[in-house]
Amino acid sequence: MEVMVHFIFEIIKICILSCFYATITLLTFLWLGKMKPNSWFKRVAEKKKKFWFLCGLFISIGLFIFMFTYWGFHGLGDGPRVPIGHGLIVDNTDWTEYGYVNEIQTNDSISVEMTKFKVTNDKLLGNLDSRFYTYKNSYFIYDMNTKYLQEFQTKKDYEDFALKNDLPLENEFMTFEQNYQKRWGGCWFWLLP
Repeated sequence: MEVMVHFIFEIIKICILSCFYATITLLTFLWLGKMKPNSWFKRVAEKKKKFWFLCGLFISIGLFIFMFTYWGFHGLGDGPRVPIGHGLIVDNTDWTEYGYVNEIQTNDSISVEMTKFKVTNDKLLGNLDSRFYTYKNSYFIYDMNTKYLQEFQTKKDYEDFALKNDLPLENEFMTFEQNYQKRWGGCWFWLLP
């Protein structure tokens, strides 16, 4: 049910955004047509309603397609997600405190699940914390370029390594919701689906 409500919200948002972008495009074409009276812009903008409708149609199709791309899909309903680069996504279920990345396996052969994390310089850093599993180690660094996972047994082990390698400390990690808001909030929320 949550997924359907969110999907309908996104469709309405796409309609509003496409009307807004089509209006800006029309106004731009009208302005360019006044600046250059014999130009293509002037001829196209003379049929204002048809131009505005076609622009809106193509923009809405583009926004709908973008909404389901890797960089545009933020999840629907109770399945939020944050793309972190290199095709990896931190998923969440029901807006709980736990984010997980199924593509990364720990030394325990369990998917990485965490309550706090940070992405910096193509590295995913976080704590290993799960509501279902007990990990041998407490922190990890995953290099997305080399696909190498390094685990640390204690916070001190992680912070010693982080200080030597100029990486963020544990107090700089953010919750899933904070990472989600950082990625999808602000201008992104208002300008894209």
